[in-house]
Amino acid sequence: MKLKTIKLRNFRGYKDTITVDFENLTAFIGKNDAGKSTILEALEIFFNNSMIVCEREDLSVDAEDEIIEISCVFTNLPQKITLDTSSETTLEDEYLLNSHNDFEIKKVYKATAAKPKASIYIICNHPNIEPYNNLLALKRTELKKLARELGVESSQYNANSNASLRRAIWQNASELNLQLTELLVDKEDSKKIYESLERFLPIYSLFQSDRPSKDNDKEVTDPMGLAIQEALRELNTEIEKIKEDVRNKAIETASRTLEKLKEMDNELASTLTPEFKSEPKFDSLFKLTIQSDDGISINKRGSGVRRLILLNFFRAEVERKLQESSSQNVIYGFEEPETSQHPKHQEMLIKSFLQLAYNTNSQVILTTHTPALAGLLPLESLRFVTKEDGKRIIKSNTDSVYEEIADTLGLLSEPINKTTKAVLLLEGQGDVVFIRHLCEKLKEGDVIPVTLQESGFAFVPTGGCGNLKSWKTLKLAEQFNVPWCVLLDSDLPTPEAQKNNDTVSKLRKQGIKAYLTRKREPENYLHSDCFDVSFTINDYDDAKVIINQHTGVAKGKVLEYFWPKMTFEQIREMESYKDDNGELKFEFTEMILEFLSLVRSPVTVG
Repeated sequence: MKLKTIKLRNFRGYKDTITVDFENLTAFIGKNDAGKSTILEALEIFFNNSMIVCEREDLSVDAEDEIIEISCVFTNLPQKITLDTSSETTLEDEYLLNSHNDFEIKKVYKATAAKPKASIYIICNHPNIEPYNNLLALKRTELKKLARELGVESSQYNANSNASLRRAIWQNASELNLQLTELLVDKEDSKKIYESLERFLPIYSLFQSDRPSKDNDKEVTDPMGLAIQEALRELNTEIEKIKEDVRNKAIETASRTLEKLKEMDNELASTLTPEFKSEPKFDSLFKLTIQSDDGISINKRGSGVRRLILLNFFRAEVERKLQESSSQNVIYGFEEPETSQHPKHQEMLIKSFLQLAYNTNSQVILTTHTPALAGLLPLESLRFVTKEDGKRIIKSNTDSVYEEIADTLGLLSEPINKTTKAVLLLEGQGDVVFIRHLCEKLKEGDVIPVTLQESGFAFVPTGGCGNLKSWKTLKLAEQFNVPWCVLLDSDLPTPEAQKNNDTVSKLRKQGIKAYLTRKREPENYLHSDCFDVSFTINDYDDAKVIINQHTGVAKGKVLEYFWPKMTFEQIREMESYKDDNGELKFEFTEMILEFLSLVRSPVTVG
């Protein structure tokens, strides 16, 4: 499942109901005490109620009643679910979806106790006529009895399946009168059903920016604990079998005991039933930590070192999740990832977050104050938290909001020289090296008349297109009536390829000259003669990784190190392709000529 929305009422600064939408990556930006961390901590209470526990003091000071409400709405729902033992069903068949066909859970905390416990409701279009409105709370014997009373033919259901019984009873009704209902699921059988549904929810893990340095410092232990949690989720089938075997063996022993008791006191024995009271908490049985060889505990090192471990936990998660497409959905909540980190490390962390969010089945939620960090974030991810007329509000998805965010952070556009005639947006600094050398060699080979730099182009590495940094820069370009164009990696065959393709298609519809590399990325165009050792790179391989493995050059420096070695003939060979008619074409030559048309009359070169 994927988190779509959170709704808060009477929780801290959010007195009136507020709804916040989430993307694959969502970033909350605002001044101190605006209410950014409140959102992340509300999610922690909803999913775990562990690191942060709901307390009486969480009730909004302006609340008109004593009820705190935290609701979450989920999309990307499982096609099949198991609610009762091994009976498969669907959320739709059980009438557990809301008006938008999403799965919505509301947790209500009555702030009369010091640490109130949640009453749990599923908000759903549910039958509202007796006896059809209470089937989820009925045991199998009760469902069988009701089916008989309602005259449901036994051939219409499997008597050993609660889901089948419920479906047959509902289908037998002439009218269900579906209404949006707050279905309480914290009692008896309905509670068991909710516990079954809970297994399909994402894991939520919050990393805070202001934790104290203790022996069990969460900043280090939480990633390791999360590793255990995910491992247990992925081994759920095996664990469930172990639990079932233990349960059966234990009940078998208890039953034998009761059989013997019958011989001595039959009346007493007939009132006793074996019942498995609780299941083992495997996540508390396993402990994982990282030990320092020099004897200095990791949590005793500087905050920068601890955060560096955390940074590389996320980088490792990216690689693992890209290889294990079936891994459990995780929501990572991270307050101020820039804390105690060198700017270079901040950028690496954001890139890891972007990969996690857009290339795997995970979501990332951030808060940040740093312009450099916020500038790399996609526009659709930005949420501006502020106060208006004394109320906390969250704004997004308009130019005025982006301007407010940029002003709040002090984010400046990339400088555009007065002599600049056009702007080319690129992903990174390596792409600037790529374009400069490419143009020089294509002009040297007489296939383009001039280079882009000679024609007054400014090359602006913004981390891509559609982020806050590029938006700010393009606003300046538009102000001075400077045309612009875009070159992005295709990222084929990764999941991010579709996002890039959609971005370029949207820009082209607006008349912007936007290109994707035909191969995965510029590194895939490096000629084999550039290397001292022999190896093969295919069009859609992760070229940076392969080149790093064979040459030792850092992945982030591969393009800058090897591309300047490319000759015109090598570039011509690597950029060539055949179109649908079998005609030989030259990818980058065509692209550069298109870009040049922004500042010159169209040129045709044979």
